[in-house]
Amino acid sequence: MRFGLGPLTMEVAAESKKQVDVMEEALEQAVTAEWWGFDSVWAGERHFTPDHFNSSSSVIGAALAQRTEFMRVGVMPVLGLVNAMYVAEEVACIDNIGNGRTIVAAQIPTENEAFGWGPNPFSHHSEFHTIPMENPVHTQALGLDKISVQPKPAQLEMPLWVSGGDAAAEVARIAKIPYFAPAHLALPDLVDLYEGTQQEGGIVPLAREVFIAPTTERAYELASDAIAGLYQRLVRAGIAEGSLSFDELVRDRFIIGDADTCIEQLYRYERELGVNYVVARIAYHEMHHGETAKAIQLFGQAIVPEFRMFGLPDEIRKVV
Repeated sequence: MRFGLGPLTMEVAAESKKQVDVMEEALEQAVTAEWWGFDSVWAGERHFTPDHFNSSSSVIGAALAQRTEFMRVGVMPVLGLVNAMYVAEEVACIDNIGNGRTIVAAQIPTENEAFGWGPNPFSHHSEFHTIPMENPVHTQALGLDKISVQPKPAQLEMPLWVSGGDAAAEVARIAKIPYFAPAHLALPDLVDLYEGTQQEGGIVPLAREVFIAPTTERAYELASDAIAGLYQRLVRAGIAEGSLSFDELVRDRFIIGDADTCIEQLYRYERELGVNYVVARIAYHEMHHGETAKAIQLFGQAIVPEFRMFGLPDEIRKVV
């Protein structure tokens, strides 16, 4: 199983913390995650909400690609708000900055937008976009029947996932690309969504709210208020339902506890959904930055080796 950190949604934090501090903490957390063996770091995207201020996963993704050296950089653009050409060009730039380390997880795209892009010229027609633009005022596009994205991605083939609810899962089935369920969906809801999306030998990703500490009691003590605050903001944004208590939210949704508890829950998702790539948020900006760094380190020490060294003796796999 592979592991990512995020998505970094850039939440509005306490009054004592400025937005510039939240940005810098996110970049530092990415460096910490890379040091402790994470495979990727992810930049989310939110628009028009009072509680998040990451309006461009591409901008954050470029910064993450510059700060890190080896781990992949996942970006989660919300397709449909801007012309898909801009998204393609921005992601190609990030891929060149990071020397071919980008993954794209498009949030709730249409079927036509989910088939990606490559090195060759192309055209696109849907109810949302026509590329090249068929408008006599747009003189630069007159007479063109195809267009070419510049720059070209550093990778020969850009990994492309789709994230969202029912519509995203259906796109994944049609396009035969990985479906990436968001963290606020509970396990019973995920069973139907993942049905028919798993490709043999392919990536089966999932986002989860995760926090790890030396004891389960300490994990809840540190993370409960921060995660509850995040979900209050998601409710205000219309993303999560607001009728559930924290105890109800935790059940089948969050992975909080000591190493053994987290490992047990991760194996459950692997067993019931076939998941082999978990993007764990871990970083909550209402939490002290030092506690987040400790959690990332403990996850890298205790969780990553368990799944990388499966089959080896416990004394090798687990932290003493």
